[in-house]
Amino acid sequence: MKSVTSNIFFGLLVVTFSIKAQSTYSFVTKESLLHNLLPTDSVIYYQCHVVEAKEQIQTVGGQTLTTQSKKITITDKFAIYKLDSTYKMNFYTASLTVFPNRKFSGLKIREKKYWQFVKQKSKTLTEKDVKYFIALEKTGQATTEYDFAITKYTTNQLIIKAKKDFKQLLIKGDYLLSSLTAKN
Repeated sequence: MKSVTSNIFFGLLVVTFSIKAQSTYSFVTKESLLHNLLPTDSVIYYQCHVVEAKEQIQTVGGQTLTTQSKKITITDKFAIYKLDSTYKMNFYTASLTVFPNRKFSGLKIREKKYWQFVKQKSKTLTEKDVKYFIALEKTGQATTEYDFAITKYTTNQLIIKAKKDFKQLLIKGDYLLSSLTAKN
């Protein structure tokens, strides 16, 4: 009788854990770098896009200089990690970079100090937010060596990096993770 009771208990324990594991974020497919995310790891998403902007500089002497409208690149960094059964995100932005940006593809290898990423916010990702990250990962087009720089032909790119695995993708359209995740 004791053996039967312990087998039933073990069976219920296994069923409970398998149901719990399937119910949270079951839409994260094996193709996504988020799939095997462990609590001690993170997946980094770098997104670089081109915008039209005017710069305004104020000198130490108090003089204000305004430039003509020009294209610049903005690079965002999203560090995603898993805590318990939820995804958390730290969001950073880098200083503005002159267009064309030939340094962006280097983030696949190592993040250098000259990027000067500054933390903007932390948040718990909703299911919808996680789906945005996965959607861009799925729909992005793989780059060739000619696409590595941010140029007039490749104005929106995404690098996804998990340990030594990475993807560099061209994103068609104006889909920006910073805008999509800010809505929620």
